[in-house]
Amino acid sequence: MSSYKLDCRQFNGYKPCPRDSRCEECDQYTPKGPRVLVLRVTQLGNIVKSTPILHALHRRFEDPWITWVCSSTAAPMLRGNPLVNEVIEYTWEAVPLLMARSFDLVLSLEANRAEAALGQLIPARERLGFGMHESGSLMPINEQSEDYVALSLSNEKRFRENPKTLAELCFDLVGVPYGGEEYILCPSDEDMAYARSLLADLGVDPERDAIIALATGGDTNRFPNKDWPIEHFAELARILHERTDARVLLLGGPLEREVNARLAEELGDAVIDTGCGHSMMQFAALMSLCDVSVSADSFVFHVAVAVKTHVVGLFGPTPPQEMAIFGRGRKLVTEMPCAPCYIRRPEGCPHGVACMIGLTPEMVAHATLEVLAEARAGGE
Repeated sequence: MSSYKLDCRQFNGYKPCPRDSRCEECDQYTPKGPRVLVLRVTQLGNIVKSTPILHALHRRFEDPWITWVCSSTAAPMLRGNPLVNEVIEYTWEAVPLLMARSFDLVLSLEANRAEAALGQLIPARERLGFGMHESGSLMPINEQSEDYVALSLSNEKRFRENPKTLAELCFDLVGVPYGGEEYILCPSDEDMAYARSLLADLGVDPERDAIIALATGGDTNRFPNKDWPIEHFAELARILHERTDARVLLLGGPLEREVNARLAEELGDAVIDTGCGHSMMQFAALMSLCDVSVSADSFVFHVAVAVKTHVVGLFGPTPPQEMAIFGRGRKLVTEMPCAPCYIRRPEGCPHGVACMIGLTPEMVAHATLEVLAEARAGGE
């Protein structure tokens, strides 16, 4: 086996090598460099928010080889990322393959016991993030990880004490000073062509028209208290139609199909329903062509930030300070002493989710028109 250069970036262990030559005869040998494994499998929004850590890893290591383990749903977001060398979908078949490898650094970023346990089992020179105690509880894997992990284990620290975004916390974890690095999400040329064609079919020209996206979904199944009332979205669309010439698009996924169709029927030419059958990266491409996105704290919000669309984010039960917008937009909050609380469902809230209902359509419309003016002026 000594004639095979198994750590070459060109070689994946299968024949033929992309260089189509024998290792001993090839002059294109390029070693992989320090091997880093990132474990952040689910929670699509958290994956987007964690992508700045890739910048930190490239600053800490010279030319690292970065492998990211994620769900099959999240994989398309990472496969086009220029700072990720390898994406492995998290399956039971993948676990023994990972345990047979070794890494210079393993990062367990999610408060998930299965991921934390896997991170401890994979051979590595260094580990950061979550670990698993012998009792079965999550714990910081080492002293350097204590602050990062504490935010998931202490509501008081997360809601009242922490002033940092997740991007800043990721840099702290890796031990690299944060320099304002942003999220990384890269729709392909094909995704962009799809989005432009869709808008053209709907009579919308991103080069000519101001575009406001209303993302009506939130986190309906997992965290419905983050949702903004649909009646508020309808009134917001009416106000925007009266006060601006911008094209107002309804965006959403499969869960919003019926709601958006109903709004489109009710509001007529005040809105344009873009449909809900796009792939994840087609959706990102579509969002990138909008000037402003209005949404609750959701995956859509983070996608909009990642593709550098200006945002109006609507926050109630979750902490807005964790969410970076990089100077592009507003984060709106109803001042209530109980918020943020992280209560997920209406039956658990003694105030009837007043923090979200209290964000009135008039307030949101005012912020949206301000942000639209900033976006059209090219200010970031």
